[in-house]
Amino acid sequence: MSFLKNILLPVLLPALIGTARGQDIPINPNLTWNGEISLAANPQNPGQLVAAWMKLTALNTVSIAICNSSDNGNNWSVPVYMQHFQSSYTSADPALICSANGVFYFAYIDYNNITLLSGGVYVTKSTDNGASWSIPVLAIDASAAPDIAIDRPWLAIDNSSGSFSGNLYLVTKSIKEATAPHHLYLVKSTDGGTTWNTPRLLDDLLPVGPTSNAMGVPCVSANGTLFVNYLSYDPSLSIFPRDVCIRSSDGGLTFSPGIISEIPPASVIPTADSLFQYSYTVSANPADSSNLIHIFTDRRNGDWDIWYNTSFDGGVSWSACTRLNDDPVGNGIGQDMCWGGFSSSGNYAAIWRDRRDAGTGPDADYRIYGSYSTDKGQTFKSNFALGNSSGGLFIPVTGNDFLGACIEDSTIYGAWADKRTPQNQEYFNRHYIPAASGISNPEIKQQQLIPAIIQTAYVIVNTGIIPGNQEFQLNVYDMLGNIKIKQSNSNRLEIGSLPGGMYILGFISDKKRIYQRFIIE
Repeated sequence: MSFLKNILLPVLLPALIGTARGQDIPINPNLTWNGEISLAANPQNPGQLVAAWMKLTALNTVSIAICNSSDNGNNWSVPVYMQHFQSSYTSADPALICSANGVFYFAYIDYNNITLLSGGVYVTKSTDNGASWSIPVLAIDASAAPDIAIDRPWLAIDNSSGSFSGNLYLVTKSIKEATAPHHLYLVKSTDGGTTWNTPRLLDDLLPVGPTSNAMGVPCVSANGTLFVNYLSYDPSLSIFPRDVCIRSSDGGLTFSPGIISEIPPASVIPTADSLFQYSYTVSANPADSSNLIHIFTDRRNGDWDIWYNTSFDGGVSWSACTRLNDDPVGNGIGQDMCWGGFSSSGNYAAIWRDRRDAGTGPDADYRIYGSYSTDKGQTFKSNFALGNSSGGLFIPVTGNDFLGACIEDSTIYGAWADKRTPQNQEYFNRHYIPAASGISNPEIKQQQLIPAIIQTAYVIVNTGIIPGNQEFQLNVYDMLGNIKIKQSNSNRLEIGSLPGGMYILGFISDKKRIYQRFIIE
C-alpha cells in the first residue's frame, strides 16, 4: 500500500487542493433578508475570518451583523450587531479589512435614510479576531459636504514600514440621492481609527463629472503609496468615460493623476446601477510595490464580462484591457459584480457573479466564479466555480451590490448573497490554489523537507536550505486548508497528534516559501 500511495500522491493532491469545498456554507441561516457582505482574513492566521453584512431586523430596520470563524469558514459564530446611533437610523455598506498584524477594522453607514441629513460613516476595530469590537467612531458626518458623502465607505491601511505606516484611509462618495455633481472624499486616521481628519475632495484633478455611483476604491502599496480607483467623465477632456487611478506618496496630502483606460460609453452604465452591476476595484501587491491589478465589468463584446489591467510600474502605466471570464465571447451570458485582492505572499484572486450555468438575461440565476494569478497578473488561470450551485437575484437589487472576497496563503475565500431560499441568504465557500502545494522556488525544486510517507510520531525537518539564522515557521495543513500544527524556529515537528491521512507541510521564511505533500500512516 505504501508504494501505491506514493504513486497516487502527486496525482490526487493537486486535484483535491484545487477543488472548492463541496457545499456552500450558510453563514447565518435565518428567515429574514440579508444583503451586501464584506469578508476579511487574518494574515497572521488565515483560518480566522470575519464577515459583516446587512440584515433586516425588527421594525423593518436594516442593521449590520458581524460574525467570525476560527476554523477556515467551516463554522461561524452567532452574529453581533453594530449599534444604531439614533432609533430612527438604518445601516448599510459594510467594509472590512485586516492589518498585517491582525487587527480588523470595520466601516459602515448609520444614518437617517428618510431625511438624509443626519448620521454618517462609523469605524470600529477588533483585536480579538472579531469576537468583540471597540465603540464605533464617527469618521465622516453626513453634513460634512452638501452632497452627503457617506456612500460606499471603503477602507485601506498602510502596512508598509515607511513614514505613514499604520495610516487608515477611508474613501466615500456622494449618496445617490444627492443633487449632482457628485464627488469623492478622503478622510484618514493616524492613530488607529481613534480620530479622523477633515474630509478632502478627491476628484478635483479628474472629476467624477455627470456620473453617479462612481465609487472610489483605495489601496496602499508595499512602499506606502496610496491609490484610489474610480470612474471619471469630463466631456471637456474626453468623449469617453475613463477608469482612473490617482496616487499619493505623501500620506494622502497631494495626488498625481493617472489613467488606466478609456472606456467607450456603450461599455458602461456611468449614471446608475442596473440589474447588471457595473463594478471595479484596484489592489496593490503587498509583496511588490510596483505591481497593481485592476478588474472591472464591461460589455464591449456585446454582453457583460469581467476584464482586467495590470501595472508593473506603480500605477504609472497599465496593460491593455484583457477579458478574464473564459466562457465563449459574445454568448449573451452576463458576468458582473467583481471583487478581488492579493494575498500577503503576492498571489491574486478575483471572484464575480456568473450566469453561465443558468442562462441569459440580467435576472438569471448566478453562481460565483473566479480566477487567480500567481505571476502578478501577467497571466490568469482557467476560471473555477467557487459556489456549489446557482441562486436567484433579489429584485429590486438595491442592497445587494457587494461580494466578500479575500485571499491568504493558498486559499481564496468568497461570500455572497443569493435568493435560493425564500429570502436572500449569505453563503461562503473557498478554493485552494494548486500551485501552492508545489515547491515555490525553482532553485530548490528537488529539495525534500521530510519523507513523503511518515510512520513515526515526529520528524526532523531539513532546514539546510535557509541560509544563516533566519527565522522560519512550519505549518501543517489538512486537505481543506486548515492549519493543524503551527510552530516557529524549531525543526523538530511533532505529528503524533494527527490522524493518518494526507497533509501539506509549509516551510515559510522571509526569503522562501516551500510546500511539500506527505502522508501519515
